[in-house]
Amino acid sequence: MTLSDSKFNTLQQAAYQLASCTDQLFQQIEQEQVIENIIERIRSRLELADILKATSTSIRQLLNADRVGVFRFTPGSGWNDGEYIAEAVDAAFPSVLGTKIHDHCFGEQFATAYANGKVSTIIDIDDVDLSDCHLELLKQLQVRAHLIVPVLQKETLWGLLSVHQCRHPRRWQRAEISFVQRIAGHFAVALQQAEDLEKIKAAQAKALKRQKALVKIVSKIRQSLELAEICQTATDEVRQLLAADRVAIYRFNSDWSGDFLFESVGADWQPLVGVSPTIEDTHLMETQGGRYAEGETFAIPDIYTAGHTDCHVELLEEFQARAYAIAPIFQKKRLWGLLGAFQNAVPRQWQTDEVELLAQVGEQLGIAIQQADKQSKALNRQKALVKIVSKIRQSLELAEICQTATQEMRQLLTADRVAIYRFNPDWSGDFLFESVGADWQPLVVVGASYTIEDTHLMETQGGRYAEGETFATPDIYTAGHTDCHVELLEEFQARAYAIAPIFQNKQLWGLLGAFQNAGPRQWQTDEVELLAQVGEQLGIAIQQAEYVQQIQAQSQERKQLLETVKQSQLQLIQNEKMAGLGQMVAGIAHEINNPVNFIHGNLSHADDYIQTLLTLVDSYQQVNPKSAKDIQAIQREAEELELDFIQEDLPKILSSMQLGTARIQQIVLSLRNFSRLDEAEFKAVDIHEGIDSTLVILGNRLKFPEIKAGIEVIKNYSEIPLVECFPAQINQVFMNLLSNAIDALEAVDELCVRSELETAEHSDSSIWISTQMDGDDHVKVCIRDNGIGIKEANKTKIFNHFFTTKEIGQGTGLGLSISHEIISQKHNGILSFNAPSEGGAEFVVRLPIKFRGGNSMAHE
Repeated sequence: MTLSDSKFNTLQQAAYQLASCTDQLFQQIEQEQVIENIIERIRSRLELADILKATSTSIRQLLNADRVGVFRFTPGSGWNDGEYIAEAVDAAFPSVLGTKIHDHCFGEQFATAYANGKVSTIIDIDDVDLSDCHLELLKQLQVRAHLIVPVLQKETLWGLLSVHQCRHPRRWQRAEISFVQRIAGHFAVALQQAEDLEKIKAAQAKALKRQKALVKIVSKIRQSLELAEICQTATDEVRQLLAADRVAIYRFNSDWSGDFLFESVGADWQPLVGVSPTIEDTHLMETQGGRYAEGETFAIPDIYTAGHTDCHVELLEEFQARAYAIAPIFQKKRLWGLLGAFQNAVPRQWQTDEVELLAQVGEQLGIAIQQADKQSKALNRQKALVKIVSKIRQSLELAEICQTATQEMRQLLTADRVAIYRFNPDWSGDFLFESVGADWQPLVVVGASYTIEDTHLMETQGGRYAEGETFATPDIYTAGHTDCHVELLEEFQARAYAIAPIFQNKQLWGLLGAFQNAGPRQWQTDEVELLAQVGEQLGIAIQQAEYVQQIQAQSQERKQLLETVKQSQLQLIQNEKMAGLGQMVAGIAHEINNPVNFIHGNLSHADDYIQTLLTLVDSYQQVNPKSAKDIQAIQREAEELELDFIQEDLPKILSSMQLGTARIQQIVLSLRNFSRLDEAEFKAVDIHEGIDSTLVILGNRLKFPEIKAGIEVIKNYSEIPLVECFPAQINQVFMNLLSNAIDALEAVDELCVRSELETAEHSDSSIWISTQMDGDDHVKVCIRDNGIGIKEANKTKIFNHFFTTKEIGQGTGLGLSISHEIISQKHNGILSFNAPSEGGAEFVVRLPIKFRGGNSMAHE
């Protein structure tokens, strides 16, 4: 080899070593980056599972391994059982994540060595002497070579960090082993952090559980405002939550002795409530609540090691207590009582959160008891107020109202006197009503009047009471009153008093006063409030009583006015009926008069003809039938009497008279059909028959003077069934509608006459009457005319009572309103009005075929 070749080989080896060193350097840098990432994840307090998963992936990528997994031993298994909890694996090989592994000899043979830091490396499982079960396990995982590093937590073997090569054997480098060891070391930090985090979470969960329990207890406590229910609920819930033998509520008396009022106790222990006598704890009595008055709690795990005095231990033994925890109960800022939890069977180490929960429940109990007490007072006051107001409202007499109020208030307040004082216009006043004990002189004397002139009230026009204020004085001699005021109160025999104003609307009417005469009295707030509320209700009751008196007076006046109006209405209706009856009688008289006059005129001719015939018959009876002379005389007499003419004319006269009587019969029949006097009030009738009868009665009005053509009635009757109704009332409706139509046509005729129009210059006067079915169960009658019509402004008023478009004295305005009531209210039908485009007016009557009853069944 030449010198140049030697130098070249040297340079080539140096280059190879430099490249190898460079690769190692880069690998170290990558390893450090992986470790820094792990440390950063730990510092970021990521979940342990996320740290292990990310680290496994980084190791596999860096070492180019087929699988990297984190195996955790099952706690308590003696390191013989566990599972893979994190893994990064090549897609070509199955995942072992979650795989349960049992090795019955690992704990005994290898756990101690791994706990001391042993690292296991296998280059090729085929070249290593392994037990059959171990070899089978590795083949199950498809492991050809592996690197195993222990993961410790506080020097205890927690698990294994394993790197598997599955495709081929592998010689593990020292740098690789060191790198995996460093990773496992950082895992110990992550495990400790995870453990600390679990403790924090457990503490938070415990606090949350306690808070939930507190919320639950408070919620149940707040569901009631009854003291007994509140306290019983609290003791039951706390005992269940703390699993204690007894939870009790102890209340202090005024001398700081106390009693157990409520408890929840296990079946194995004797109750204290209702059994234990009043407890006189000398320490609590001397210190007025001791440490509990300062808001402190106190917990003892064992009464025999707590350093209690012998008498204290004996007292606790009477309660069967071995351990206890106590929290104070405050009402406002005063110590009300104690909430105690007792463990009787054995000692108990009370946890801080348990004592805190007891304190929080005690605090909430104080609030609930205070609210219950306040609510109870308010409820009692409200009940009393309701009772008094109820009794006040039972009367509308002023004297009875005021007397009832004073009696009820004196009984409720157990006062010596309750009185009602009324102001006069000059703000002097008088006692009008009172309830007073038998030992005291009355202020209200029947037949006597004693007006009180309180200068202050008179000068200030009611003083503070005019502003709605109440006033209570426990003792008139210490209230700072003027001498004259004290003297006045002494006249009332009052030593203490409470006064509330009585307002009528916004004006001060008087005062309601409660007096204690025998001695001073400290008036309670709720008593003064009740007095004020009763005073307010008295003002309302007095106002109502005056209103009632006014209303009664007005009612009497209105009753008389109503009676007058009713009489006027009856008179108007009677006038309307009489006017209609007059028109109908006039028409009937006219209709009957024609045939009667005709018959009367023909009666004289008929009488002459009959007398002539009788004379001729008499002469014939005296004739000898065999005498030609007598026969000729009879023939001459017959010729003189114009017998031929009589024979021709008499039958005609009789026939005409028969027509006249038939006409009279027809009119009478129509009148009977119209009035229906011989029929039942309600029945099924032919509507057409009623219309026709009405037209017959109105026949005279349908004929205008001879220069006019009269009114043409055009009937268009359809086939309709009988209609169930009150026929006389329905005929009255037809009479009103047809009369109005005739009035409208007459109005047109009068207008034409005044305007000097010829008959041909306006259309013929006509009334159209049509009937038809309207659906399956109604009939419809339409009555239309081409008269003067109705103005637009009057269309909504035509059915109103007393509304009429006729001139004064020609109509009452009741016809259409009565017709509307008959159809709508008594027959459940409809009477409507239309204004045809060609002029005039149209009324439509819609009636049910089967009568369904109306608002009124009266028949007028």
